[in-house]
Amino acid sequence: MTTSPIPETKDLALLTFVQGLKSRDDRGTLALLRGALTDSTERQMRAWRVLARFGGIPAEDPQKAEVVRTVAGLLSLSGLRHVSGGKTFGDACRKLLGDDERKSLHKPDQPGPVARRVQHLLAATRSEVCDRVRQLGRRLDHSDAALDFNRLHADLMRWSDRTKAQWAADFWGATEEDGTATAEAKA
Repeated sequence: MTTSPIPETKDLALLTFVQGLKSRDDRGTLALLRGALTDSTERQMRAWRVLARFGGIPAEDPQKAEVVRTVAGLLSLSGLRHVSGGKTFGDACRKLLGDDERKSLHKPDQPGPVARRVQHLLAATRSEVCDRVRQLGRRLDHSDAALDFNRLHADLMRWSDRTKAQWAADFWGATEEDGTATAEAKA
């Protein structure tokens, strides 16, 4: 399934800002942004001074504020990096699969723990999706993943059945490079 490229918007300023913090190794501000990933209202409020210019305060548009908080927080994690035109979030989640789960990924009666989390993510409503992305994103932090954060921002802003279908296809789609197509063909 091919997708049209996401146009770069003013929200790209958020990505540029966080990437600048990472390149300057501004640990204090990055820690504030990582704090925005938590459920602690106090830690989220501390990040508002940094996120305000990007719409990260939930005054007028709470959904946009959640998306800004999620994208900025995840990008501030040391193990995640932005690659323009890179992977979708669904595709990046494939990195979380262990060998056993990867082998049984296409067996409907045996979803593994990562596949169950992705199913849970794809069942999310607009008000739930950012929380579930933050949970999986924290796990991706340990896998040194690269994804297109501009696309992630756009996908979360327009969370829809189309976006869910794309992420599902990217997660469960068999590819030659990860070996699932070859393993399925032999089964």
